[in-house]
Amino acid sequence: MAGKKTTLAAALCVGVVLGGIAGCGDGGGGESDGKGTRAVKEKGRPDAGDGATPPADRDKPAGEDSSAKNRTPSGVEKLSAEEIVKKSGEALASAGTVRVSTPDGGNDMRVDRTGDCTGTFTQEKYSSQLIKKGDKVWLKPEDAYWNDPAAKPVLAKTPQARGKYLHGTSDKSMALFFASVFCTVGEQMLSGGIEGEKGAQLSKGAVTTVEGRKVVPVYADSAEKGRSTTLVATEGRPYPVKLESAEQKEAILLSDFGKPFTPPASPPAGDTVDATEVELFDAGSG
Repeated sequence: MAGKKTTLAAALCVGVVLGGIAGCGDGGGGESDGKGTRAVKEKGRPDAGDGATPPADRDKPAGEDSSAKNRTPSGVEKLSAEEIVKKSGEALASAGTVRVSTPDGGNDMRVDRTGDCTGTFTQEKYSSQLIKKGDKVWLKPEDAYWNDPAAKPVLAKTPQARGKYLHGTSDKSMALFFASVFCTVGEQMLSGGIEGEKGAQLSKGAVTTVEGRKVVPVYADSAEKGRSTTLVATEGRPYPVKLESAEQKEAILLSDFGKPFTPPASPPAGDTVDATEVELFDAGSG
């Protein structure tokens, strides 16, 4: 995955998780069976990660400057749509870390370009804690999930899964693939930035405000996929702060650019169960 650029359409393949859309493409680990269901917000937006200083051998991004200088107009809105996309991709690729979330707060991850990732994943109204280190993934559903009738078939086959982390790699487990899509998207964007959909017509709109920041929208119009939008900050570094897709009717928020974080420690073996043995999320989806 390292070194690849991520198109807006590819970034919004998280719709495979949120909206049950098949065909996520090169998501780094598997293909959708089309059974995903829309995430439902049950809690307020959590704070993913502990914000601690990363180990010495890890990349150390400078962090997103919160000073007045960070909100100095950059003039990026005066550039062409193509140049804005290029500048925003370069800014994102230089950040080193980013927070990837959904507007409803149900999915909220911090990720770095090495593939480390931690946060909250929500599926079928229940939230799970996710830890990803390289290609290894741990996913722990909240306790309420195991008391839901939908979990009975899962527990009938694998009773040892209750209260444990599902552990494995996303290419071997559909549950881990679904849960780590946001991590994969974040890693790809940090590794190569964002580029327009091939063959799409780019244009820009008037400056507006999104998530408390002034942004310029860049539209990518495709005869096949409709209009997707990248909203780029016009103050401070030209980071892309929101990605929207008309086709999948979903959005991704990007924030905390360059903010250091450390994933929690890997759970001990006694607190885990082989993810390939657990048919999570599909049990109640029909």
